[in-house]
Amino acid sequence: MIKLFDLVLITVCAGIISRLPSGLCGTSPGAPWQDASVPIQRRVLALVSNMTTEEKIGQLSSNSPAIEHLGISAFNWWTECLHGMWMPWDNAKAATFFPQPIGLAATWDTDFMHDVASIISEEMRAINNEQFKQDKTYRALNCFGPNINIFRDPRWGRGSETYGEDPHLTSRMGVAFVQGIQGADPAYIKVGATCKHFAAYSLENADGYSRLSFNASVSHRDATDTYLPAFEACVKEGHAQSVMCSYNAVNGVPTCASPELLQQHLRQEWTFPGMVVSDCGAVEGVSRNHKFAKSLAEGAADTLKAGTDMSCADYSYLKDSLKEGLVGHVDIDMALIRVLTQRFQLGMFDPPERQPWSTIPMDVVGSQRHLEVAVEAVRRGSVLLKNRKSTIHHGSPKTLPLDAAKLKKVSVLGPFANSTEMLLGNYYGTPAGPVTTPYEAIKGYLGDKAEVSLHLGTRVTGYAPDSEGAINACTDVDVCIFFVGSSMIAVHEEAGPRGGYSMWSATNEGEGFDRSHLKLPGSQEEIIKAAAVNTNTPIVVVLIHGGPLDVSWMEKSDRIGAIMSAWYPGQGAAGIADLLFGKVSPSGKLPVTFYYNNYTDIQSMSNMDMRSWPGRTYRYLQEPEVYPFSHGLSYTAFVYRNLVLTPNHNAMDPNGFVAQVEVHNTGHMEAAEVVQLFVAPSPALWQGPFSSDLPRKALKSFARVVVQPGQHQMVELLLSSKDFQYATSGISLENGQGLELVTGDWLVQVGSEQAVCTVSRSAQAFKTSSMAMTPKSLFSRLTDPISARINTAWW
Repeated sequence: MIKLFDLVLITVCAGIISRLPSGLCGTSPGAPWQDASVPIQRRVLALVSNMTTEEKIGQLSSNSPAIEHLGISAFNWWTECLHGMWMPWDNAKAATFFPQPIGLAATWDTDFMHDVASIISEEMRAINNEQFKQDKTYRALNCFGPNINIFRDPRWGRGSETYGEDPHLTSRMGVAFVQGIQGADPAYIKVGATCKHFAAYSLENADGYSRLSFNASVSHRDATDTYLPAFEACVKEGHAQSVMCSYNAVNGVPTCASPELLQQHLRQEWTFPGMVVSDCGAVEGVSRNHKFAKSLAEGAADTLKAGTDMSCADYSYLKDSLKEGLVGHVDIDMALIRVLTQRFQLGMFDPPERQPWSTIPMDVVGSQRHLEVAVEAVRRGSVLLKNRKSTIHHGSPKTLPLDAAKLKKVSVLGPFANSTEMLLGNYYGTPAGPVTTPYEAIKGYLGDKAEVSLHLGTRVTGYAPDSEGAINACTDVDVCIFFVGSSMIAVHEEAGPRGGYSMWSATNEGEGFDRSHLKLPGSQEEIIKAAAVNTNTPIVVVLIHGGPLDVSWMEKSDRIGAIMSAWYPGQGAAGIADLLFGKVSPSGKLPVTFYYNNYTDIQSMSNMDMRSWPGRTYRYLQEPEVYPFSHGLSYTAFVYRNLVLTPNHNAMDPNGFVAQVEVHNTGHMEAAEVVQLFVAPSPALWQGPFSSDLPRKALKSFARVVVQPGQHQMVELLLSSKDFQYATSGISLENGQGLELVTGDWLVQVGSEQAVCTVSRSAQAFKTSSMAMTPKSLFSRLTDPISARINTAWW
């Protein structure tokens, strides 16, 4: 890895290179940049010194041309990898597609996330190896992912690409993904990861704004507590090779032209040595959309000097920038050094036999093992939202799991039941191997033991409910399973209630458009209601979606036995059947809050303030929710006991704590449990000087454990001073991080167990309570600012 000292040295060398005549080092096979025994920094500088200005600028565009006389092959940097490899410019290349990132986040399993990312990069290396055999060129060695923006508003069209609404969960999942993509070889990178979109990007087209020109007004405390932590973790812990700046502006400056973001935060505070690439077209957007620059040449100069090294897609405007004196040769050289350094670290200038991944064969792409991991991702990430008592004759007190041996007739309904494309989410290409639909999975699981019928019922959008068909389908059967949700596929015009046509594009989610409401699109609710009202058949609803949905009427209805979120399952939908029939227990937890639909009426999407009423995400929300962040049911029962906080003597931290808790499986089925540690301010802290800066509660640690029935696991979770540091409203973003250690009593909750730790600048103190409490008992009271201020006798 390139260290900060090396960057300083390279900067000096770049100034020298910019004044040297081309051809200094020659172009023979023995040229320094072709010698793998020479340190990368020297090789890069030697290569740059042999390039003309036009050649240099050409390499700063994402579709970089070949320079044959220097041994530089053409390379297109644009490959996507959010949940599988996709090259937009070569869609014929197939790959395995896992659940949409929001579904991977719902696993709360960093080790599993690392494994998924490692499979994605393994397939990318295999595709590159095959290409290199054919024509000695490279492809699929860099990817534009992960998306580590915070899912701050439930309407955001691209929220499903993220790891949810919490900075800690997003950071942990993002780091695991980056490390899985890039590998752990000390000399070479497996595939370069790009953490995007930096920063405060979470609006497509809402409140009259477009993502291409939106100015996100962000306070220091929101930037520090919400919008920046995942990016800091991505580059400091994950060591991501590149960062993508976003379309929007932050506080009046386009992010790709922001020295504050790209220089102060990224390179100075976080010592990021890698490459910054613009979102595609964002360099042009500095002048065309934001009107921040007067011309394309001026906009390109602004972005380059701010720290954007590469433009997706075109940086040729730098030729005019150079002619007009807006940039110097040293600016171009510094960007090029960072770009070429990554190409060297990917092994593009070294013999394949020196690289650990050069022999990965094509038969790993879409292999049985990879497809099985996609199915396992659905098993781990699907979230059981509701499971009430049922009259289904399988001996279970709850609707799920279904007893396959006692089912004779099953009806499967809904627009997602037998669609392959709508299961894949977005940023997908050609799937390698089959895409099993939910209907096929259920039919395959039951075999010839039961009759499984399929009914469309309605489309995703428009108004075309077949209520009578839904009623008939749910009559004289053992169970009705609806697959409904929100699609990311392009929306078409559908027949309206009066025979006219209307566009329903605002009801679905995707890149370029946000949702206008949180209800199920079209007439999907109507067919479920028709079956619920007119039949007595037990009903199970499976949601195929990315963003939160208001399914409150289903949650409250006695006629809806169970609700499960399967997200966009990719090629893993067979896992849904395994969950429905109890082959495994659900263990996923929500990485987002499920809001009531009226949230869209009282909160402006363009308001970036996390705390303004009614608040954003579980950390600041002051209104009831349909399902809270971290919610998720199981087929077994877990009991938490004996939470103990002890000093972490290994941490050299006066506020380092080890939280130990016993997790007991008191049910009759092996299952995984996600153990989550939250902290919340005490009433005394709510009354103190930082009351307006603190979250109601915040996730600080988590672990996923498998517990056998009748057994228990001891789980350890760590806390440090950093977990009690918050930005204050009185410090501006320009004045640095401004983090304050908030001393005093803090409540620690793990499951139903609670304890109190006292944070100080020198000593540790804690109290422990082993009282069995419901999740919304004392903890909810303590995190309610109003009741907390009234309750003076707190503990």
